Parts: sequence; structure tokens; C-alpha cells
Amino acid sequence: MNDTPFNKNLATITKELGSNLYLYQILEGTPNGVLVVNLRHQVIYANPSASLFLGAVQRKLSGSDLKTALGEKNSEFYTLIETFFQDPQKREELRMRHEIQIEMPENETQLLDAVLVYPPSSPTYYLIYLIDITTRKKLEGRLRRRNAFFHNLIESSVDGIIASDMNGNLIIFNQSAQGLLGYNDEEKFKLHVSGLYQQGVAKTILRRMRSEDYGGKGKLRHQELIVKHKTGYDIPVNFSGGIIYDNDKEIATFGIFTDLRAMLQIEEDLEQTHNMLMQSEKMAGLGRLAAGVAHEINNPMSGIMLYSNLIKEELGDDHPANSDLQTIVNEAERCKVIVADLLEFSHQTSYEMALTKINEVIRKTLTVVRNQPLFQNITINLNLEDDLPPIYGNSIRLNQVILNIVVNAAQAMEGRGQLKITSRARANHDIIEVIISDDGPGIPNEYIDQVFEPFFTTKITGEGTGLGLSVSYAIVKEHKGSVRVLSPPDEGATFTLRFPAVLDNLIGENHEQ
Repeated sequence: MNDTPFNKNLATITKELGSNLYLYQILEGTPNGVLVVNLRHQVIYANPSASLFLGAVQRKLSGSDLKTALGEKNSEFYTLIETFFQDPQKREELRMRHEIQIEMPENETQLLDAVLVYPPSSPTYYLIYLIDITTRKKLEGRLRRRNAFFHNLIESSVDGIIASDMNGNLIIFNQSAQGLLGYNDEEKFKLHVSGLYQQGVAKTILRRMRSEDYGGKGKLRHQELIVKHKTGYDIPVNFSGGIIYDNDKEIATFGIFTDLRAMLQIEEDLEQTHNMLMQSEKMAGLGRLAAGVAHEINNPMSGIMLYSNLIKEELGDDHPANSDLQTIVNEAERCKVIVADLLEFSHQTSYEMALTKINEVIRKTLTVVRNQPLFQNITINLNLEDDLPPIYGNSIRLNQVILNIVVNAAQAMEGRGQLKITSRARANHDIIEVIISDDGPGIPNEYIDQVFEPFFTTKITGEGTGLGLSVSYAIVKEHKGSVRVLSPPDEGATFTLRFPAVLDNLIGENHEQ
């Protein structure tokens, strides 16, 4: 490029500016920097703001090379300017924008928005406008960091957080909400907020948010309600939320969803534990009472049987009273069986305890019952986990527990159905669990809390003593275990037995003893 005729010198440009006093005053007073640069990329005019931005005295900046004026950090911008004038197509765009950095005293950096303007009416020079964007960029950075913080806060929340506009279109659906309701990233924003609830619930929630009666206008706190999983089942949650306003105009709603399933399960377990403790206390009292009653009945029953047999022998088999005497003996023997069960129930007998494999107990019990007429049309499905740790107990008494539950199940199914027995390790092999379930009619809900009580039975008079399950309960407790029964409607009954496992180090200690 030549100085003539394309490039005008500084004096010419200054003269042109001076001829228009108003233009000159505007350029000198504007807070934005203005550079006039010739096509050799020399600064031929710089207003005071440009000199201030570029850290130079105005008279020294004028006449300097643009690359030097911009500094080494902005060499990329200078290269873009050269490319702009070398490429006719780019020059037809007439302007170009780029962000530059200027090092200021005390290690501060000033950010400028540099706009190159090539006026086609004066093809011998171009203009560079410098706009200070340092404050704006700092605010944008703070805003980005704040948005990132709130985004991470929302995404990291253990509770589901959902927000929607006033038309019900979802705008926030965090990871916990996805996990709670089963939706993925592609599906979540295709939902409408009303699809998360049962019919009519979304309108009720909005109405309550607008009311003053549920925590103040625009707020709704601690509401227990049901949300719908993607697959259709209901999930109980604790809901708190509100309306977001912009100048008193409703623009969005939000909700925080706390999954209540684990909490409800804990409450249920605590309730069952409380009931079991109450049951244990009641059983202990009944055991002491049963022991006394058994001892009081046992002696006279022995006398009745002894004297009845003596009279039978004296009268002979042909005597008319012989059948009546036999009835007395039979009923006395039945009483003796009840007394034996009472003694079992009250722990008045002692048994040796040893390391016992629960799977062997189950198999041995089933060997006894498989060929019984009651089990001919019952299918027994075994699912026994191999290599279970042993428990510390008495195999004979554990046989009695399994036998009582299995026989009860067979009787409930009236000798026809399926019986499933499962054994497995739980709680990192610290607990051995045995589950016995049938597909019979189940236990009515009103009787669930009574099945382990002594003398309680749903059988007709003469078919059961009502001591089988109570004796089993006592034996399980004697083995430091627990027993639980569940019977959902029309799904049979399921008994779950749990015993503490004996770990390897405890086995070694027992052998040493």
C-alpha cells in the first residue's frame, strides 16, 4: 500500500475533524474509544478515551503502529484486520467485531469490545471503536458462576425438584426427580406437570398455592400426596412448593418432592417391632402361667388315666362300661398332649444347642411330611441358597418350627396347592432367613396379630389346640431369632424366620471351648 492517494496523513485528518467542530467535540467527549487508522495500519487519530483504554498518551498514540498500540496479547485481532483487508469478500462486510484485552497497572486486565468499521465513502482509512466491557464481563462471570452454583445445588439435591411455567410445561426436572419418577433426559421435558399427579391433583395444588391458608400466598408446605411413576405405580411423597412471581405476575411454579417410601417402611418396621415386643412380653407372661397350669393338670391327668386303666382291666373287655372307660382314657391322653405342648411353650424343657445348618433342618422336615396323605397334591418348591453360614440352635426344636408352619400351610390349602420354601443370607451374611409361603386363602387381616397367641385357632373345635404357632414363636425367640407373617388379600400367607448367623471366627471360638 502507498501513502498516496490511499493514505492521508495526520494533519489532513485533523484538519477534516477540525472543520466540523461538533463532530470533533463528540469524538473528544465520548466515553468510547475511537481510532482512525490508515490502510498501512498506522493510527492517525485517537480520542482521549482510546488513549485511556490503551494506556497511552493521546499524542504518542497518534502516529503509532496499530499492532504496537494494541499490544502483543491482541496479535490475533491485528491478524484478523490484515486478513480483512486482504480478502475483498470480507471487506464487503464493512465491519468486524472482536474482544481484546489490555493490561492495566496493578496487574488488572481491561476487556474491550473492538469494532472495526470500514466506511466505503472514505476508502483510505478505517475506524476502530473501543467499548469498555470489563464491568459487564465481570457481572456475566458472576452470573454464570451463580447459575452454575444453583444448577449444581438443584441437581445435587436428594429431593426431586420440578418447576414448570404457568402453562404446565416443565422447565426444571433434576436428577433426583428423574430417579424418583423413572424418566430420562429425553423424556422429562416432554411431560406436562399434570401428568405427574393423579387426576385433578395439579389444579388442587395450584389452588392451595394461591390461598393464604397453607403457609401464605404463593407457598405450600408439607403436603403428603401421591405422584405417578413412569410405569404407572403410585409413590407417596412429601411436597413443598410455591409460585414464582415477576412484578406480582405469576410466571412459574416449583415443587420439592421427598420420597416417603423409606420413611414409611421404617415406620412400619418400628410398628412391627413394637408389636413384637408387646407380643414377647405377653407371651412371657402366658408362658409362666402355662407352666403352672401344666404342672397342676399333669398330676390329676396321670391319676385319671391310671385308675381308668385299672378299672378296665378289673371289669374285662366285655363289660358294658368298657367303651366309656376307653373314652375317659383317650380324653385324658389328649389332655396330656396339650400339657406337653404347654410345657414346650413355657420353655420348661431344655435342649442342647449346637452349630446347625438350616438347609439340613428344612430337608429333614420335608422328608417326614412328603409321604403324608395331606401333602400328596401339594407341590413343594425349594429355593435353598448354598453354603449358608450355620446358626446356633437345636435341630429337633427347629424341625418342630418348620413342621408346624408347613403343616398349617397344607391344612390352609386343604391339601392342594403350592408351597415355596426359600433360604438365603441377608445383611452381609449376618442373618439367615427362611421364607415359607403358600397360595392358600391366607389369614384374614383381623387375625394377623393373633396367630402367635396361645390357644388361638381358626380351626373347628377338636382339630387343633391353638399352640402350634405359639410354640414355634417361643422356639424362634429361644434361638435369638424373629418370626413375621404377611398375608396380602388373596395371596396366601408368608412366614419369614430370621436367625443370627454364626461367623467363622465365632465357630473357631466355639470349637476351642
